[in-house]
Amino acid sequence: MKIKEKPEDFVVEEVIEITHTENECLVCTLEKTDWDTIGAIKVLARKLGISQKRIGFAGLKDRQAVTRQKISVSGADLEQLESVKIPRVSIIDIEWGDRIRLGDHRGNRFIIMVRDAFLSPDDVERIRKGFPNYFGPQRFGEVRPITHEVGRELVKGDLDKAALIFLAKPFEKERYFEVRKELWETHDFERARREYPFSLRYERAMLENIGKGAKKAFEALPRRLNTLFIHAYQAYIFNEIVRRRSKAVPVTEVEPGDVVVDWVGTRRVVTIAGEHNMDKIAERGLCAAAPIVGYKTQARGRMKEITREILEEEGIVKEDFRLREFPSLASRGTYREIAGKAQDISYTCEEGGTKIEFFLPKGEYATVFLKELLG
Repeated sequence: MKIKEKPEDFVVEEVIEITHTENECLVCTLEKTDWDTIGAIKVLARKLGISQKRIGFAGLKDRQAVTRQKISVSGADLEQLESVKIPRVSIIDIEWGDRIRLGDHRGNRFIIMVRDAFLSPDDVERIRKGFPNYFGPQRFGEVRPITHEVGRELVKGDLDKAALIFLAKPFEKERYFEVRKELWETHDFERARREYPFSLRYERAMLENIGKGAKKAFEALPRRLNTLFIHAYQAYIFNEIVRRRSKAVPVTEVEPGDVVVDWVGTRRVVTIAGEHNMDKIAERGLCAAAPIVGYKTQARGRMKEITREILEEEGIVKEDFRLREFPSLASRGTYREIAGKAQDISYTCEEGGTKIEFFLPKGEYATVFLKELLG
């Protein structure tokens, strides 16, 4: 299976409804090729002469892809936005609307060319029932999968180790392997400060402050990035809970004692599966949910014991997610459904592979869906 051999092989279109209660922002479609969301927004903000905080978006999109998503812009006028020129980026469908916030979208529609892979109707029927709703490799870092490792050490309170992993843990396929390897082996932060390239701006920000201690070094990073470390570690634990649970019970099955998440209008409702509601759960097509572990999370049923085992192996307790060194990063925890469910699946066999079209609700990963679909 080969995906993303070129950006045009991976097309993503966000599905979102623009609201018009206040109409205080310019809202437009940001169409980009081979750009990640944050990178494109940084450049757009600079060209408009505004803070990045004035640009709202609902979700992050893959870099190596053609993506279309809605953004909202405040603090700039229509002529400014229409005149912006960024390579491989188009700004279209400009209108007035409300500010867009993270999670406002319903999901994403994908058109993906998968090379050296072919589907049968049986494959599609099998996946329609659901697939393990793992967090994808993007959450951990595809070239340097260390984001969750940094989060682990932050949760444990070992800030020095967390900083060293982020700055230096080397991976041979990475462009900056040599300078990272040197720091990993020598711990010579002063030399690294002189030699690290300017393109590693977050690492350089840490190196400029590491002499004041690891906490000051992390405080030099954007809060968004520090939060990502914690979320990645939570995602790692979630994936392991789902992996172990699925060995005993298929992810599409609910058993008594499972936590189940449902929606009443826009309100998220958490309930416990039991004899009194199993028929309703089956009728509504609901699935079990596993904990995104935080200091307030209460695991239930089979997953309670699985979660206890994993936390013990990791050498942590739930209270550690209060992050006493960084209370602003503390996480109460929540729940996430363990079964992903793709919709509107169709495919065509073409020379060299298969083109697949499908819709995924927000928070589900196309790479995970494809891996489960194609084995």
